[in-house]
Amino acid sequence: MLEVNSHNHLKKYYQNNVVLWPHNLTLTRLISRSLSRKDNTFIQLTSDSRNFWWPGLLIPLCLHNNNIVLILSEKQCRQLFEVELPKLRSSRLVFDYVEGIELIPSDKKIWILRYQDLIFANENGLLKNRQLIFPESEFMANELRESMSIKITSKDWEQLIDSHSSYEKSIIEVHERLSRRLFCQSATTDAAIRIDNREILTLKEILKNELPLAIPWERAFNVVNNEWVTWAKLDNKTLGWDWHIQPLVPLQTLSGLLSNNTLLLLTNSGNTDSFFLDLNSKKISFTLKVNLGNRLEQEPIPLFVPKRQPLPNTSQFYRYILRQCQRLILCRIHATIILVDDLQLRLQLTSELAGEFGLRVVHETTNIETNGIICCSCNWWIINQHNLPVPDQLIFPIIPLPTLESPWIAARVEMLKQQGRNWFRDFLLPETLATLLKSVAFIRGKDVRVAILDGRMRNRSWGKLIFEALEPWVILERLLPY
Repeated sequence: MLEVNSHNHLKKYYQNNVVLWPHNLTLTRLISRSLSRKDNTFIQLTSDSRNFWWPGLLIPLCLHNNNIVLILSEKQCRQLFEVELPKLRSSRLVFDYVEGIELIPSDKKIWILRYQDLIFANENGLLKNRQLIFPESEFMANELRESMSIKITSKDWEQLIDSHSSYEKSIIEVHERLSRRLFCQSATTDAAIRIDNREILTLKEILKNELPLAIPWERAFNVVNNEWVTWAKLDNKTLGWDWHIQPLVPLQTLSGLLSNNTLLLLTNSGNTDSFFLDLNSKKISFTLKVNLGNRLEQEPIPLFVPKRQPLPNTSQFYRYILRQCQRLILCRIHATIILVDDLQLRLQLTSELAGEFGLRVVHETTNIETNGIICCSCNWWIINQHNLPVPDQLIFPIIPLPTLESPWIAARVEMLKQQGRNWFRDFLLPETLATLLKSVAFIRGKDVRVAILDGRMRNRSWGKLIFEALEPWVILERLLPY
């Protein structure tokens, strides 16, 4: 009955709203089925769904809100409260909800939690027997990791000394020893340098039975083990540093919750994403797994991947990508997005392109000219793409493989090596595919050219997997005049 009612309400909803995604009627029936039967459900959406899937999710929730928890990121919350709910209200649908952890709702209200609230609610046993819904669950691992992160600043060190004055000398000695070692190792002005987990244990041993109750120290002393990574972010201007602590596998913390509760996951990513590989390793099974929409029926991406490109470790690679970027930019009348995750390479490209194209070239800002050229990281583009005009082209000078210079990435690779797993195939490559798919999802079907200037696309066996992940595409053999 819920499926039929949701289907009818969605049809009425579309009398006042333009139908922008053809699979919403199917989606709303699948979600209704999952809610009424309490099945573990995994629904993979095609990239053309963008934000058009919201009505297909929200309408069944308006009609069936029994023990439902909707977990959202900050971006999703803005979309829900500022865009989607006003549309629902104009259709006279009631979305009965409670937001946050200040008030625990009754069974008849939808509970909306941000990821940091989810962790608190789980630790306090507030989520038993509730059905958990994760839209855009491909971002779940990153959201959990950021929400669980611990940051210790200079002020936190001062507070620790003030509250444990009898150990002042020993605490200062630890801090000064760490500072000397970190700045000796630093090669750049804002380096991120790994810290051994034993350093936090050294502090814990100094304080003995007088461990602090103040956050973040209490959390740091309680959680740090081999499944967490710690590093310092240096500031050479002030000769200070912040201590960062993050879980290597954030899913591990919620494994009990995900095993014992009913799940509904919506994703725009595939099941090769490293998060879903982690999910499978926890042996979480789904009663229903659906691919909604045929990926190959989408508009193909015009893809420019020249043959005989140099590899990134060759001496001619930088001059090659600079020359190709200049060729690709010439005569374009709309924006160009150049995606480089390596900060030093990105700044070097930005500087040289600015010498050629002047003020058109900017670095990670949404304030651009009509034919502006934005040099940015993939993550910046994914977050800010909806605040920018549709560009003429995306250029990837280098394939966005996660860098081992990141302490978190390096620690995760070490962990996989110790487990005897293929760290490239099980982690780095899935992360790369996910990044590429998220980067091109916004421009698919908008006649935007995508150029990849990395010789590994054609010279490495795994380059074929990138071609397959980006399907459908049509290859551009040569650059034509605009």
